[in-house]
Amino acid sequence: MSFSRRLGIYFLIVLIPVFYRWKWNDSSVFVSSDPEIKYYQVINSLEGGSAEECYFPAKDLGFEISMIPFGYPWAFILKNGNCVFQYPTLFVWIQKIILTIVSKKWITYIPILFFFLNFCLLDLILGKFLSNRFWILLSSILIHSLTPIFLSSLDYSELTLTNFFFLAAIFSFIEFKETQHFRYGILLAVAITFNFQLRPESSIALIIFLGLAFILGKSYLKLTRSLVPYILLCIGLQVFFFIWNYDVYGHFLGMRGLNTVSDIESGNMNRHLFAEWMADLWGSDFKIGIFKGYPILGFGIFVIWRERRPEVLQFLLAGIFFIFLLPIISPYRAGVDIFGMRYYESGVYLLMIGFVLSLGKLDSKLYYFILLPFLYFSYKSDLRAIKQWSSSAKLYHEVMSEIDSLKPDLIVQRGLSLSYLTGNSYTKYPQVTIYSNDDWKTVESVLESQEKRILYLFWEGNHLVNAEFPAEIWKKKFDINFELQPIQYKIQSEHSLAHFKGLLLEKNK
Repeated sequence: MSFSRRLGIYFLIVLIPVFYRWKWNDSSVFVSSDPEIKYYQVINSLEGGSAEECYFPAKDLGFEISMIPFGYPWAFILKNGNCVFQYPTLFVWIQKIILTIVSKKWITYIPILFFFLNFCLLDLILGKFLSNRFWILLSSILIHSLTPIFLSSLDYSELTLTNFFFLAAIFSFIEFKETQHFRYGILLAVAITFNFQLRPESSIALIIFLGLAFILGKSYLKLTRSLVPYILLCIGLQVFFFIWNYDVYGHFLGMRGLNTVSDIESGNMNRHLFAEWMADLWGSDFKIGIFKGYPILGFGIFVIWRERRPEVLQFLLAGIFFIFLLPIISPYRAGVDIFGMRYYESGVYLLMIGFVLSLGKLDSKLYYFILLPFLYFSYKSDLRAIKQWSSSAKLYHEVMSEIDSLKPDLIVQRGLSLSYLTGNSYTKYPQVTIYSNDDWKTVESVLESQEKRILYLFWEGNHLVNAEFPAEIWKKKFDINFELQPIQYKIQSEHSLAHFKGLLLEKNK
């Protein structure tokens, strides 16, 4: 089967996440929790703001940035008073380039574009080792569709872009070892740099892989000498980003680095390494566990005992080391249930590439039959994620529709516990957060000369999962409960918005 025909099949498979994204977006756009922040970054940049600064439409009404309805772990006020969002600006910049060609209504489909490109890159990588073109096709489908990697195609995030540069680095390294052509050296340097800027934990997997490639390979001294110019280029690019990060965020690793250091210094990061390791790999009350959700990864570990080829071992060992080490070396692995596995995707790629390369050399068909039950569990996990996203999308649009029907001039949220479901309403209606009735007085003061309909939102009981929030921040920003006492405004009506409550207020006459 030719490469062009395989591309056609990959395109058809990618229509699956396109269908779900279209379904979930409905007539608007479906973004909640982390994706909504990344969406606001793009919208703010398209409207003339910078990619890193907080998007805060309520400032046009006279509100201070301190009342922005986002905080830990998404928005932070720096020492110089600037408010910045946490997520990588590189993701925003690349999307802006794409949006010069297409309409902004396609923003949430951009990660799916890179998901398709990742199919192509992985096909090229596998083609360097496998001669059976049909097995290349099946392997690429298996890795992208029946592992945690599939989940990133359904999400609006930088994950597929991170994976794109991760795979580009692996492909260019393999090609450079063979040809030592400068274009692959440049691609390697750029891919490593961009991969690190998007998700540093992915670069850990890349470092492990490259280290093993040198240890297990031949003529590594000659290869090292050939790579010197491109190592220097990579260092130069990283230094450029470090300087920019320090200038903008006050930390050379950017907002994520600053956030991590702040948590460590404040003592808010209470690590329970063994419990975290067990939860991430084998499951807990809040997480499914990567091996429980996708036991096919365990089958990948099994083949290492019979594999002796260095070019395959470098993938298998790198994937295993990364997956087992990440719960210890990474301070953050947020996400509940099946959605807490996005940090592992680089390791999954490595382990599964090694697995399919090893399986492709086996003569016995017994292994393929043994594989089938593992594929079933992978399918069930993918289906579980789709059902949860579909349920979330339904809830999300209920809230958005109710807000649209009320048409408020301003939305006031009580605490930050509602911020994960602010969604597209934030681009339509100015919003602020209050933490006490004194803050409400500030709202009335700012709007004193303005006639505004205010929708006050709060969550009775506040059942947000708080296991990974620093205790002090949770108490001050999220666990907020007080009865609103308006002075200049009168409550006109009460409303239910999913599990939230709403009060519509208008000025006393």
